[in-house]
Amino acid sequence: MTPPSNLPHARTSELLAKLTTDEKIALLSGAGYWRTVGLPDHGIRAMTLADGPHGVRAVSADDHLGTSNAATAVCFPTASALSCAWDTSLARTHGTALAAAARLAGVDVVLGPGMNIKRTPLGGRNFEYLSEDPYLTGRLAAAVVAGVESGGVGTSLKHFAVNNQEYDRFTVSAEVDERALREIYLRGFEIAVTEGQPATVMSAYNAVNGVPCSENPWLLTEILREEWGFEGLVVSDWGAVRDRVAALKAGLDLEMPTSQGLGAGALRDALESGRLSEGDVDRAAARVIELSARLTREDRPEPATSQAELAGIARTIAQQSIVLLRNERETLPLKRSGTVALIGEFAERPRFQGGGSSHVQVASFATAREEIGRFLAPEHVRYARGCEGEHVDRALLDEAVTAASQADVALLFVGLTELTESEGFDRETLSLPASHLALIDEVSAVSPRTVVVLHKGSVVDVAAWHDKVDAILDLNLGGQEVAAAALDIIFGEVNPSGRTSETVPLRLEDTPAYLDYPGGLRRAHYRESVWVGYRYYDGRKLPVAYPFGHGLSYTDFEYTAPRATVHEDESVTVEVTVRNVGERDGFEVVQVYVRDDASAVARPERELRGFSKVWVPAGRSVTVYVELDRRDFAFWDEYRHRWAIESGSFTIEIGSSSRDIRARTDVELAGDAPTAEIIDRHTPVRYFLHDPEFAARIRRFVSAYPMFGGDFDALPPLAQRIVTETVGGMPLEKLRLVSAGAFSEDDISAAISRLTAG
Repeated sequence: MTPPSNLPHARTSELLAKLTTDEKIALLSGAGYWRTVGLPDHGIRAMTLADGPHGVRAVSADDHLGTSNAATAVCFPTASALSCAWDTSLARTHGTALAAAARLAGVDVVLGPGMNIKRTPLGGRNFEYLSEDPYLTGRLAAAVVAGVESGGVGTSLKHFAVNNQEYDRFTVSAEVDERALREIYLRGFEIAVTEGQPATVMSAYNAVNGVPCSENPWLLTEILREEWGFEGLVVSDWGAVRDRVAALKAGLDLEMPTSQGLGAGALRDALESGRLSEGDVDRAAARVIELSARLTREDRPEPATSQAELAGIARTIAQQSIVLLRNERETLPLKRSGTVALIGEFAERPRFQGGGSSHVQVASFATAREEIGRFLAPEHVRYARGCEGEHVDRALLDEAVTAASQADVALLFVGLTELTESEGFDRETLSLPASHLALIDEVSAVSPRTVVVLHKGSVVDVAAWHDKVDAILDLNLGGQEVAAAALDIIFGEVNPSGRTSETVPLRLEDTPAYLDYPGGLRRAHYRESVWVGYRYYDGRKLPVAYPFGHGLSYTDFEYTAPRATVHEDESVTVEVTVRNVGERDGFEVVQVYVRDDASAVARPERELRGFSKVWVPAGRSVTVYVELDRRDFAFWDEYRHRWAIESGSFTIEIGSSSRDIRARTDVELAGDAPTAEIIDRHTPVRYFLHDPEFAARIRRFVSAYPMFGGDFDALPPLAQRIVTETVGGMPLEKLRLVSAGAFSEDDISAAISRLTAG
């Protein structure tokens, strides 16, 4: 939780009373690009904000782009990599390291974590976001927030909300149904806010259902503050405010960066005209004052971590995040003998971070070409660049083929370049660059064994070359130490334990948003609704390259003795025994999914509701416990505008991916009501047939009615089915019209009363 301010609300009120209206208004806009306004005569210190999802980018207050004079800092793995660790403890460690880096750089608030859902793999900023799943996203983000804020530094959850594409990001409206908003696009934010209470939340550029996020009272006040209990400050994304008055009234406190007086002028005019009250200004100014006071506390812990220690943490996170996708013929780990061909420009200049506002200036970074010296003597390594950029260079390609043909194994360092994915634009394809595809093609044709080492911020098409190579190691964008971490895994110093945090499809055409991305006429229609990521692929039984949650290890695990205990409040404790049946110690990621066995609404085949990363020594067993909250069994009821849990049976699936379920168990919940169906005069008759008295009357009516053939029992089976479906689908009120008096108005009302009474 956010540490309390050392400036009590009463003290804030006293301070506000001493400020002029102009001084209060001044607090509501940036003093420059990265600093807030300070009023030192009143003891209000200016705050420094900096991009910081995976490393602090501290720059001068008037540097617009934020790259030209940024001080060097440690670059940690991006969110796309961190999420593959599936480890909340590690995410908290990441947060504490970010806090230490921020304190060393004099930064008060780091602008992160980024936690929008990966609706389409084409999203140019997907490397900054955690997952396609809201539960995994929310739990990891909450842990990062807790870690950062424990170090006396604020965070900024971004981008709130439904910011899933770079195309037209300043003007597009995400058109999303209420259920998808609640279950998919807001759920992760809800978890992070309620569990972590971040210092700030950043509103997005885009609109949601026609209302700009920065001017959206439903998002910023009703949901964020009144429903979730957020107590911090709402800040705009840089330049996201269109109407400063509407934004303030909606709940946006701080406009960033400076608007050169335009925002302040609009607020003054609105006060004079009565569009705003002094209370509106005071409320926002108080939040700025209290955050400044909190971040000036004398008891804030001092950063005791050096740059070298931070780099070590970055390496540990990278090690735990790397995913071994494929490992045929036990190609990995490599023996420390024989000859290795090190191929690809990324072996010498690794791509370890994304482009755009989160770019970190680093003092140094590890390279595979240097790190391999820890495992092999120079005479056993053949290096070939293989390519330069995205276009095929025949001479460089020939050198790579020659090196591969002279080695026992080829390590191919390939992936996406900064020209392919970055903030500001979306990707156009899932394919690797032509030069990298050519390398895979020609090297795999001559090499006895080929290992592909992938650098990228989102999923890529592997289907075209998957079967040509022996092993695939997915680094994502793993920070400045990722090359060292990769070599640790390649040569067996570390047992891989990463798991995919987004599904790897076979084709772009298979992706859920394919027909509706990127939209047009300033509208992006989310017609896939809740069927995002694995919910879509698993529901349609589509073949995929790699499922959500997939990852290999150098050992094997067995799952036994699944059990689920339902508590009085209908929370559930899930337990399972995991045994390491291999010869190496290692981590296993236990994933818990929930399925509603019979629902009145369409629900996914399974939904992630818990996970635990556990260390299991070889030959040993560990009992894993995962706690499920009552809400983990709910869906969003769009008719009643609330979370609903249906009574009945739920299957709990425990596995190593969404398609590798190792154990199952069932629970029965009383839930909220016997059915989630809308119960009124228009409800189909079939929803009333569980009432014995009503069902008997329906049967007598059907048997006596000539239209249905008279004697129901004498009808052939197909005719009985037709009659049953016809009557069952009839609105309840129609019985009064067609039954020739068999059902009266009182009968209809009584049936509704009995069913709604439960």
